[in-house]
Amino acid sequence: MQKTALVTGISRGIGKAICEKLVKKGYFVHGTYNTGKKEAEEVKKKLKNVEIYQVDFADREQTLGLVKKLGRQKFDAIVNNAGMYEPEEFEEYDVKIWDKTMEVNLNAPLLICLKLCKNVKEGGSIVNIASTDGLIGSFASMAYSASKAALINITKSLANNLGKRNVRVNAIAPGWINTGMSTEESFEATKITPLSRNGKPEEIANLVSFLLSKDASFITGSTIVADGGYTCVDYIMKKEAESCN
Repeated sequence: MQKTALVTGISRGIGKAICEKLVKKGYFVHGTYNTGKKEAEEVKKKLKNVEIYQVDFADREQTLGLVKKLGRQKFDAIVNNAGMYEPEEFEEYDVKIWDKTMEVNLNAPLLICLKLCKNVKEGGSIVNIASTDGLIGSFASMAYSASKAALINITKSLANNLGKRNVRVNAIAPGWINTGMSTEESFEATKITPLSRNGKPEEIANLVSFLLSKDASFITGSTIVADGGYTCVDYIMKKEAESCN
């Protein structure tokens, strides 16, 4: 019997890779996009077993409109992947960036889970895509880091509340992943990452697939870091060690 998943943000990067992986695994995917209409339509055309919806998760009414539209659909899986990042100016902080980031990265995933949790079949699974930024402080992206930290915590609370229905909820905290949003600075991470490279979207998709599967049947409330070891490294300690060689 074909399984069904909701995956937000499928037009590019990690979300596209997740969508491709799940369709390959036999899922029918309901996927969302915001600005990447052309890319989302190409995903739908290529994969066939995909339905797409344009949603701007910064608009609460659009988020609620999506869950209402999917109100009669039963799901085996929900993957909250859609997110936003906008750099900030600390000295002249624009609280509008904070509000919008929290709406997209935290409020929307929470509302989707709250409104559709009863639509998730017993034994189903939810995966939230967080970030290693949620595990550390930031300089010019406080809203992004805080939103991902809160998403990690919300994952635990959702796991507590949905466990009685045998619905598992986990998060993934990707490190530096080579996507369409990669920058010259992001490739600097390879210099201190133990695996000496950045990740691939497909590697996060593989982890999502595992967490949704029966192979992960006793894993819930967890956040799995997938960063090639980047957050294991203290830059100064690494430099000190290199100077001794």
